[in-house]
Amino acid sequence: MSRKFLVIDDNLTDSVQKEPGNGGRELARERSRARFAAAWVAAARQKELAHKREQARKRKQEEEEATWERFVRTERRQLQLRKDGQLARLLGEPLPGELPALLNKLAAEDRRQAERGLVALMSGGKTSYKHIADLEPDDMPARIAANRLRTTWLKERRDEWLDGREIQP
Repeated sequence: MSRKFLVIDDNLTDSVQKEPGNGGRELARERSRARFAAAWVAAARQKELAHKREQARKRKQEEEEATWERFVRTERRQLQLRKDGQLARLLGEPLPGELPALLNKLAAEDRRQAERGLVALMSGGKTSYKHIADLEPDDMPARIAANRLRTTWLKERRDEWLDGREIQP
């Protein structure tokens, strides 16, 4: 196996000017070939980098699409649970001072919204609703925030219920 090395010498111009005749021309040709080879190598590197960037962009896009599909599947499952009365089960019995009719109304409204395909979005401290078919990837943070708010509220309510039970003998 033979190896060839390309040596680029920036000082060739000085040599070309000092050497008269064909030797100077030959050195100029070598310098030209060396510059061409260096430019070709640089172009090949740029092409490879562009290819790698494109592959990374495609991978990222595929990952985002897969994430979105998982998100929508989860939202559809959650919507079905809400249609089936999940909130009523999570609320359980009224806490002291809570009106049972109010809890029933809250659970019924959640079920109606779910049957209509509506999901809550929370942005800037305000809640809005959107049909699940109209959700977009940009809605994910607002939807996650709404879920967190609901979960936090239910946990706090449960903790109040537990605290109330511990006080009673």
